[in-house]
Amino acid sequence: MSYFRYATQYLKDIWKRRYFWLALVKLDLDARYRRSFLGIGWSLLQPLAYTSVMCLVFYQIFELDLREYAPYVFTGVAIWNFISYSVLEGCQSILAGEKYIRSYPAPLAMYSLRTTLSVGLHFIILLTFTITLSWVVQGFGNLAALPVLIPVLLILFFFSWALTTIFGIINVYFPDVHHLSAIGLQLVYYLTPVFYPKEMFAKRGILVSILSMNPLGYVVELVRLPVLYGEFPSLHAFCVALNTTLVIAAVAILLLVVNERKIIFSL
Repeated sequence: MSYFRYATQYLKDIWKRRYFWLALVKLDLDARYRRSFLGIGWSLLQPLAYTSVMCLVFYQIFELDLREYAPYVFTGVAIWNFISYSVLEGCQSILAGEKYIRSYPAPLAMYSLRTTLSVGLHFIILLTFTITLSWVVQGFGNLAALPVLIPVLLILFFFSWALTTIFGIINVYFPDVHHLSAIGLQLVYYLTPVFYPKEMFAKRGILVSILSMNPLGYVVELVRLPVLYGEFPSLHAFCVALNTTLVIAAVAILLLVVNERKIIFSL
């Protein structure tokens, strides 16, 4: 019960400072797009360019209709960008708040939340574009399944918040984590069905096993199925994504408890 009260009070402390961390999110967005011609529209350019290249190269190899393959790739890229940015920008989340941490007593998780909201905003833009693209290309057959995105987005929010917290704290003590994470993400990228259909490996047993053990594949499935195919994700996919989120959230909470008061001495 005491742990529950501690967690509740911690979240209340973060909420009481909501105007502060929302101002930090606005500051991040202003700094990123200041004097930019397209502004926040740049968040669409990279996924669109990547999707165009992948479609040009792979859609004939995978023997897929271009109208089906383009939304498939774009959805995968949107989700992968959300995950990878949560890790890479998360590595800098605590360091970026150093001057505030030194002068303003506040929950440490507030600074990783700042990064999660910034990354999440770009993901929402990409997701909205993906849904619109699916309506243009495939019609409105997915409307009945779209409400399932509400719990999915909630899972993704805590998934990202936990990731940014973990990598933000570890990177304070081990700065090479940022570079190692970039390498690790490249490896995991090819083991996640971002631009290829998992079914193409159906006859390759070991690859299917590896893909099945990758929880990020189920995270991708939670978004891709309702948006592109109007289907509800399986209970198994929900359970894998939720359990993965709970595990990394537990690690994040442990790191916060251990480092909340002493991390300032390492900044």
